[in-house]
Amino acid sequence: MKNLLRNFTLVAISFLAFSCADEENKNLPSTSIAKIIAVTPEFSSLKEALDITGLTSTFEEAGDYTVFVPTNDAFDAVLGGLTVEEFDTANPGVLEAVLKYHVLGARVLSTDLTNGQEAATLQGQNITISLVPNIYYPELDPDLGTYEEKSIFINGSRVFARDAKCSNGIIHVIDAVLLPAIAG
Repeated sequence: MKNLLRNFTLVAISFLAFSCADEENKNLPSTSIAKIIAVTPEFSSLKEALDITGLTSTFEEAGDYTVFVPTNDAFDAVLGGLTVEEFDTANPGVLEAVLKYHVLGARVLSTDLTNGQEAATLQGQNITISLVPNIYYPELDPDLGTYEEKSIFINGSRVFARDAKCSNGIIHVIDAVLLPAIAG
């Protein structure tokens, strides 16, 4: 079931990514990061979190972002039974910091990433990229649904959908919520 949801997510993102703005063909509709998140059922927890923190508008407007998008399952695993709203109420400011920790202030394709690379997030702390040989390559990777030579991990979270190009950036789907160090 989990692979089926991942494959559905990959298909949905691919479909939406191909409908995104193409600077050379102005006839294509412009699809923002916020729009893809809003119409993908597997991202409803992220959509709720962006709405609660007021960050939705950031991803509706023009810009150059890379967003590592966690799925609903990833949110469920970290929230421990709380709703996104309950978590935000119990931990003021933490949700916004966590969300910003998933965003880079530039368009970064998977082919731009290198092993051991650190990248500054909008939250201010760095994430670490790991590239490891895909144990399934050249066979079909059941988690990715593709034939990727290298697996990409962001702070240990696997990227399983890559390079969805949007009018205002790039989306990579990950299997966990990234957690920054929070001063308390």
